[in-house]
Amino acid sequence: MSKVDVTVRLIMNFITTYTTPVQPDHPRHPRSGPAGLSGGICRALGAGIAALAVACVVPLEAAQAAYVLAPQYPGTFAAGNGAAAEFHRIGNDWQGSAVLWDEPNRRFGAGVPISTFAWGTGLWGQVDWAAVHAAAAGTASAASGALLQSYSGVLDTINHGNSRYNECYSATWGAADLAPFFAPSAPLGNCDNAEAADPAQQNWTARYSGFIRITEPGEYNFSVLHDDGFFFRLVGAGGAELGIGRDFLNPRDRLGFDQNLLLTSGLYGFELGAWNRLGAGVVDLRWTTACAAGCDWTLVPTEHLVAGQVDAPPPWTLVLLALLLWLARARQTSLPQPRLPGCIRTGR
Repeated sequence: MSKVDVTVRLIMNFITTYTTPVQPDHPRHPRSGPAGLSGGICRALGAGIAALAVACVVPLEAAQAAYVLAPQYPGTFAAGNGAAAEFHRIGNDWQGSAVLWDEPNRRFGAGVPISTFAWGTGLWGQVDWAAVHAAAAGTASAASGALLQSYSGVLDTINHGNSRYNECYSATWGAADLAPFFAPSAPLGNCDNAEAADPAQQNWTARYSGFIRITEPGEYNFSVLHDDGFFFRLVGAGGAELGIGRDFLNPRDRLGFDQNLLLTSGLYGFELGAWNRLGAGVVDLRWTTACAAGCDWTLVPTEHLVAGQVDAPPPWTLVLLALLLWLARARQTSLPQPRLPGCIRTGR
């Protein structure tokens, strides 16, 4: 997407939506409760024109039952071609996990690093996911030297797993594409064995990122099918974000937001990270509209996934934006119609 395209789209959005000057309000990040984003903010300046609609939230009756999030880039955008994706697999004997384990109480999140136990090999939680991806980026971490396979590219769907998942659970949860560096493996049978799987398809991670393109304003919800764990965050204007996730190792399940999300047209940044230790592994991202109960989850379509970055506008657009703000403010007051500064007169 060109810088000029982004600039024109943002300026036109500003011209057609600006009505009256308001004082900015500061939205709180609604990670753990209803969004409650205070109404009336539609300020234009921020980190350049790309932040033009820094949180434009209007109180609505419907919003009382939904989280509210304004897009990072409001407006209409061309169809996407998928999400940026990277996958990594580490050795099954890796013993560097920093996940804490309380052995007397048999629980995660307290005690000593699980890697101190002889059986504490492989991936156990989000901190290990972070170590793997840091190592893949060339940053020293506990997983440095442990990577066996890696993939980076743009994929048209967010729906990947291993052969063991497809063998035992695709009939219940839906089939998944194999992670890019996996080849189909022979069926193992005995799906009651939760840890059985091809040794070459265990202890792997996935990360997807980019933008989700919303074309129809309304209520949405997103869910992630996961085995073993994941985190998902959706980022809107001004860095506000909503997120869901499950750390450590969890039974196979689909988790969505506890309330719908009220979204408007534009691009929302997102990141989805997932990991699998033993047995079946899977991650997919699905959405639904106006979900109340018995939601009909469908994979987010390729055209609604935008990989990469949206170009920032050139510096000269800040001058044009300042002029538009000055003219709009003047129109909303009782002051006489302002004259254009001499440096940009039209010649009349």
